[in-house]
Amino acid sequence: MPQGFTRRAIGGLLAATILLIVWRISYYEPSTLPGHSPQGNNNVAKTSATSRKVGKVSMLYGYPNPYYKQALESHKRHADRWGYPMHILQEDISEGFWNKPSYVLSLVIQELAKPAAERLEWLMWVDADSIIINPAIPADIFLPPRDLSEIHFVASKDQNGLNTGIVFFHVHQWTISMLIEALAHPLYLPAIDLGVSADQEAMARIMKKTTDGPDGQGYAQGMAYLPRPWINTYEWHHAYEGKKGDMLVHFPGLEDDRWPHMEKWLGVVEDTPLEWEVPLKDTEYPRLTKDFWDKFRTARNLANQVERDIYNAPAGSLTHARQEAVAQLRIALQQHADEAEFLQQCVDDLHAAIKKETSA
Repeated sequence: MPQGFTRRAIGGLLAATILLIVWRISYYEPSTLPGHSPQGNNNVAKTSATSRKVGKVSMLYGYPNPYYKQALESHKRHADRWGYPMHILQEDISEGFWNKPSYVLSLVIQELAKPAAERLEWLMWVDADSIIINPAIPADIFLPPRDLSEIHFVASKDQNGLNTGIVFFHVHQWTISMLIEALAHPLYLPAIDLGVSADQEAMARIMKKTTDGPDGQGYAQGMAYLPRPWINTYEWHHAYEGKKGDMLVHFPGLEDDRWPHMEKWLGVVEDTPLEWEVPLKDTEYPRLTKDFWDKFRTARNLANQVERDIYNAPAGSLTHARQEAVAQLRIALQQHADEAEFLQQCVDDLHAAIKKETSA
């Protein structure tokens, strides 16, 4: 069978599956766990003029798990406080781990079908084994400023690479394309073993692409890694890695040890809810996030300018050192923005290359 025909057939099957998912999901109201109203409450916290329209997303279905249910209730309280709608998948719509990207894709499509003024701008996915411990932190403080409009995916990584337990998806056509490619990965490349967290590994692979994609340049330039403890603070077997004022606690990799740890933290947020709450202005988040995106913007603008200078350089000009240095800076922005020292070193190296070649 010709390869082109096979790809078209697989693409048609995937498109039909996506339409079916959207049709099924359209019959479910956002967030319907007991005691929660999808409309939130009247005590919404004040937001700034630059705040974003964010929705929170998770899933809870199958065998009842009181720890996951209580954990998601902490997220719903956070959502209500900041006026975020919350969508919780309560039916199995795909296979295993693929429920997450399938559900997010359906929500992005539904939002983009609305008039622009009525859409959410970002979706914050939260795994059900995460608990909000400081609801005074708005989710949108972590998002890129509007002028960094090329960023559509904000996440964190750990020793295993990308971790999608807590991740932000931009409501944008780019996200639809990325999620479709991630969902199609096992169909197009069945020989590749994606491991236990197949959806996560598929997204990690797609995010490294520098070809194809919606504009032919892949997806690498559309993502940014934040320092993981800011948005995805882990509870280890021995202790919590965060500090008072941090937004949440997440319990990946603890296996059966997860339950006593979750029980402990659920007791804290339900019995003494103010114990870990710190007003936003008294945390490091405003300074840290502003500094992060300022440095990201500076590095991106430098890379853009140098690439333009190289393109416009007269024939025979020295450009090799700048080309290598700007390529390294692009990699740093795409895969290592959470490593401040490495990013700054790449910026310094590019400045050195500029000085070397323009003063020769």
